[in-house]
Amino acid sequence: MNRARPTESGAAVTGKVLARLLDLLTRLSLYLSALFLFLLLFCYVYEVVVRYFLNAPTSWTFDLGTWFLAASIMLALPEVTRLQANISISFILEKLLAESRALAWRIISLFAFFFCLLTAWVCFGETARQFARNIETYWNHPVPKWWVSSVIPFGLALSGLQFLRYGLRTPRIGS
Repeated sequence: MNRARPTESGAAVTGKVLARLLDLLTRLSLYLSALFLFLLLFCYVYEVVVRYFLNAPTSWTFDLGTWFLAASIMLALPEVTRLQANISISFILEKLLAESRALAWRIISLFAFFFCLLTAWVCFGETARQFARNIETYWNHPVPKWWVSSVIPFGLALSGLQFLRYGLRTPRIGS
């Protein structure tokens, strides 16, 4: 007997494609975060070696390390959100019935989406202002501040989209 597979609607296919694209961007963001974390570690080890063993401290490792730390944190945030590994205080939600808990998680996810995107928008505006006014860091070796700030709206926007994904997902009762 030949059974025909039910076809998915166009909206479902589009949703899956968008989810895959979001996962791809999140994964690339995580890999970049790991690279920046490695570079941060390299800067600190290099500084310790040249400062204490060669008596030749650098003037640039603190500057780079600061940027690498910001980039590493903000680029890892979307993956943390995708895994739902954000810190949460859920003792109130745990007292709710399963149906209410699922609805509450959806509402919280949609609020988090809204505030992540709002914050990303504000940060993007500040980054654009830094770019337009050519504002530089106060480091030993100044660089345009928008280089450092640009990862902040990116990480927040991608995290917001992950929250939207969970807010729109049909809740599993009992989870």
